[in-house]
Amino acid sequence: MSVPFTALLQGLLGASSLLVGAVLGIAWRPARSLTAAIMAFGSGTLLSAIAYDITLPAFQSSGFLPLVLGFALGGTLFTVIVTYIDNQGGFIRHPSSSRRFLYHHRQDEASEVLDRIGHIEMLHSLSPAEMQAIIPLLKPLQVEPGTVLCLEGAPGNSMFLIVEGEAEIFKGPQRLAALGAGEMFGEMALLTGEERSATVRAKTPMELYELDKTDFDAMLTYAPQLSSGLSRILARRLRETTQSTAKPVLVDDDQWRRQVLDSVEVDIPISEQQFKELAQSSAPLAILIGTLIDNIPEALVIGFHAGTGHTGASFLMAVFISNIPEAMTSSIGMRQAGTSAQRILALWGGAVLLSGLMALVGGLMVNVATDWMLAVAQATAGGAILAMIASTMMPEAYEMGGGSVTFSTIAGFLISFYLASAAF
Repeated sequence: MSVPFTALLQGLLGASSLLVGAVLGIAWRPARSLTAAIMAFGSGTLLSAIAYDITLPAFQSSGFLPLVLGFALGGTLFTVIVTYIDNQGGFIRHPSSSRRFLYHHRQDEASEVLDRIGHIEMLHSLSPAEMQAIIPLLKPLQVEPGTVLCLEGAPGNSMFLIVEGEAEIFKGPQRLAALGAGEMFGEMALLTGEERSATVRAKTPMELYELDKTDFDAMLTYAPQLSSGLSRILARRLRETTQSTAKPVLVDDDQWRRQVLDSVEVDIPISEQQFKELAQSSAPLAILIGTLIDNIPEALVIGFHAGTGHTGASFLMAVFISNIPEAMTSSIGMRQAGTSAQRILALWGGAVLLSGLMALVGGLMVNVATDWMLAVAQATAGGAILAMIASTMMPEAYEMGGGSVTFSTIAGFLISFYLASAAF
């Protein structure tokens, strides 16, 4: 059997498990612990394969310098390219990259809102984490003069933050006070839902943020401390109303703003609606290219092994196993985002074919490259694979399975080492 054909066949075989994982992700939702165990096992096999099927042969043939150059280049290229692809809409192929995108999206959203409401001093009674939980619930609102925002005797179902404009407070026909930019009203409704004690009407065109009680109550499931945070706001307002000599609480606006942004969390579960919103921001071509980038280094190494006559059974097994959870978790996420099963299968089918072609390229490179060049090329592929394991596979495995993934990782490493030891 010719070297190019062997490389192509092995490349297709190693990547074929992408389709297996895609089918499983479409038709079956395995337990998180099982997915974590498979992903951790695949991580262990790849780590061992990098050490004994890539690093050791390259070191024995050309020394340490090609390893340093190759691993540094591979890790850098992988990180830069994947970051660019994720920014172009390819993030949804991995749960971890989806969360990273959501994290930055939430930071941008929080920064924009804080630019508009950070001067509302009463909000500084909230901790940064409490404020961060509230920001996604705020709805921008613009009203014309004369608009009734709160009606005396009506059920209290929302709170308002004034960004610009003025409003007037009425008790019956009597005007009690005026409200301006940087003030808030209606907060009692979020805690008690009691009837409004006064009417609030816009005096000028106004820009506000509204916090609905229904959304607030739903968020309490994930952040129950918000209730106590709002109680602190009410207590402070009462204190400032009854004690005219009370000293204002001095808070550094910039410092508070930074603390809120630093408290952005992504551990709140991503809902079906959020997945659909993420899908609208994603791009099928970027997803395909990102998927291919994830698999190009592995395919090239398979081709290198075929070109040098090295069987590489441990590396082939590592690639085959690690591809299953990768495709499975990605397919589950894409299905949640509304991507059709046909498109998902076409995506992974294209990745399999392109991986086979890249393995063919790797097999042909052996005939024209010197040992030193081949060592650098293998180390570059190894650095990219290691970057992929560190940034995607191991974090996702630990997140889904916790400390139990330790044993799956060890098992994968030892089995891969045992298969590789036959060549020693």
